[in-house]
Amino acid sequence: MIRFYWFFAVFWSFIHGATIPPVKDGEMELKMVHVVWRHGDRSPTTTYNADPFQEDSWTFGGGGWGQLSPSGMFQHLQLGKKLRNRYVNTGNSTYNFLPAVYDQKTMYVRSTGINRTLISATSNMLGMYGQDGYGSTAGTDFPDAAGWPRGFVPIPIHTVDYDSDHIGNMDSDCPRREWLWNLAQQSDEMKAWRSSSPVTSVFNNLTALVNQTWSLEDFWVVPDALFIEQIYFNETLRQKNLWFTDDFYNQIVAVNDQIYMYEYGIFNKTVTMQNLNIGLELLKVRSGPLMNDMIDRINKKSACTYKKNETGCDWINGLKYFVYSAHDETVYSVLVALGLERFAIIPHGYPLYSAAVVVEYWRNATDNNDYFKLVYHKQSGDDFTVMTNEIEGCDRDYCRMDVLEQVAKKLKPDQPIDQWCLVTESSGSYSISISFLSFLIVIYNFFLL
Repeated sequence: MIRFYWFFAVFWSFIHGATIPPVKDGEMELKMVHVVWRHGDRSPTTTYNADPFQEDSWTFGGGGWGQLSPSGMFQHLQLGKKLRNRYVNTGNSTYNFLPAVYDQKTMYVRSTGINRTLISATSNMLGMYGQDGYGSTAGTDFPDAAGWPRGFVPIPIHTVDYDSDHIGNMDSDCPRREWLWNLAQQSDEMKAWRSSSPVTSVFNNLTALVNQTWSLEDFWVVPDALFIEQIYFNETLRQKNLWFTDDFYNQIVAVNDQIYMYEYGIFNKTVTMQNLNIGLELLKVRSGPLMNDMIDRINKKSACTYKKNETGCDWINGLKYFVYSAHDETVYSVLVALGLERFAIIPHGYPLYSAAVVVEYWRNATDNNDYFKLVYHKQSGDDFTVMTNEIEGCDRDYCRMDVLEQVAKKLKPDQPIDQWCLVTESSGSYSISISFLSFLIVIYNFFLL
């Protein structure tokens, strides 16, 4: 009788989108999910001058640089189906957490303002909620009209200005990041690495072969283009670029991997310049905004659920699922913040297409404490892997939320990020300059009046 009742309740929920019973794993109850993913397969965003495959070689996805390919769309369709199988209340998913039919109060999808991330998000939602047979109703969830794909439920994808998106775009306009990066390149460690024989050899050989030089921050253009060209034009690539070999390509990738690590403040030893821990400061402007955006939302969800007299809860009470549709560096920023960058290094130093890192917020009903579980989807075709116990301070699948809070606190920019990005001096110098500026403004206004 109990089994029949459970089946009937799940069936009724599946058909009518009724309230879903709490999702529990023993004494743990799932409360919220954050997903940070990389877009799918794309064309190069640019290339080196002598590359035989220039912009007109790329015709898919509307054509041109940086466009999502049909393969990339399919990768996110598949990831969306995997996420559905994990979280959507179908009766046989891992966690019957989200409603079977799309409910706008339960989820929010944020994308960077770039075609490939926006279309990846749409493709993902198509896999998660847009298939015929998912339980959606014609005339209610989508038009009951000829020409409309049966079962396709359009889900809004939100975005912000790309250049000022410090959460999703790790290359947003941020003078402080550039200032810190310039300091980092003057460190003994980076100068020794740059002048080492293996690195010098790669740069010199590449310059001689293609007649072009690169700064460290632009070097990624070469391995990125070559990686994609091996997918689409492998034979022609090797015919037209006789210098291209697998061995030389791997040398280029190894150099680029190390540049990535330095850009995210990963040094062999602490680098201190102008009384600043350069590695920590780089992480503050790269990983800090995203990590704090997530933890702030989790803490608000917790407060609105378990604290009395908490205000401003209407928007988050129903919210269960929050997505960041972004880039390899966005996923990388989460992994680096948690000390897990090594899992992105192989086979390349950056997360692969449709890689996704998932932060699940759980509540322990026995001790009334908050916990999190970290799950990673490495690439298209892979299953989800729980990686929480790889994080320092975590020794099992569930880890106390305090650990995540401490990471976010450590990486929190000293001011709101749009202001902090304008600070190109140490904190002490900045305070003096701001005080002096305020003094000048007061004097100016006094004489003006």
